[in-house]
Amino acid sequence: MELKGVHKRFGPVRAVEGLDLRLREGEFFTLLGPSGCGKTTTLRLVAGFEAPDRGEVLIGGEVVNPLPPERRPIGMVFQHYALFPNMTVFGNVAFPLRLRRLPEGEVRRRVGELLEMVHLVGLEGRYPKELSGGQQQRVALARALAREPKVLLLDEPLSALDARIREELRGELKRLQGETGLTTLYVTHDQEEALALSDRIAVMREGRLEQLGTPKEVYEEPATAFVAGFVGSGVLVPGEAREGLFHRGRAWPVRVRGEGRGYLLLRPERLRLDQGGFLEGRVVLATYLGSLVRLEVEAEGLFLKVDLPPEGVPAPGERVRLALPPEAPFVPEGG
Repeated sequence: MELKGVHKRFGPVRAVEGLDLRLREGEFFTLLGPSGCGKTTTLRLVAGFEAPDRGEVLIGGEVVNPLPPERRPIGMVFQHYALFPNMTVFGNVAFPLRLRRLPEGEVRRRVGELLEMVHLVGLEGRYPKELSGGQQQRVALARALAREPKVLLLDEPLSALDARIREELRGELKRLQGETGLTTLYVTHDQEEALALSDRIAVMREGRLEQLGTPKEVYEEPATAFVAGFVGSGVLVPGEAREGLFHRGRAWPVRVRGEGRGYLLLRPERLRLDQGGFLEGRVVLATYLGSLVRLEVEAEGLFLKVDLPPEGVPAPGERVRLALPPEAPFVPEGG
């Protein structure tokens, strides 16, 4: 799937501006960004629910701009399921197969395979109102797969679910995508989802592409201050890169790449407490998160975050010293 120079405006609002993307066959590709960044509009442009003002949408090498949604080789799963309430699980999944006028025996065989794939065997006769949110989303996924699409589109499909079901379905999505080999375009504002699921991530901001890369690249080598602040936890420390070290009034023992003014990104998992640490500070807050405690430490006018095991954590008000990582991402001003 490919987008070439795609633009879309709604009145004065530039929803998508000059977007160029190319998805590799069989990859799990995620559009990540805050509300209003253009990610869902991009998905709707691919699906055919919106038409671009300029640019082309290609699927399988063919321009699909003139085609309505039902004639595009896509399957789509919506945030709020969009199941037919008057149809059973079987009827919902069978619907796209019956539209193709397949023999009833083939419909039953295919629905059975799809329900087994999404672990819903035995629920064929239930109606959507009789299912949990997670089960409804599995039905929606099976119905999308029934079309045998070239591209699977997923519009924040897990955001309406509770945390436990969301994590369970996240694993199911990854498994299913691996088994089917379907090229998948996934939209989310949840950075953890994006990092866990994706082969590549496109971070969007105000209709434009801010960074494109693997989860590791986006997390460990953010291209701009926006990406550094949006993906993962951390603190951006203003300063200067000079001769391979970060400077903030004085040289810090942190190696960086680049030259000039910018921001040092300090992740909470990369900082640690050490009596001989470079920075001295005061614990302001300790937040228990189950497997770890996140400290907020005020040091030299900065409020830094440090992740620690739950045992033996200093209390708010205590003085501590922080050891810095030997190297850290540096984002130049302007990206």
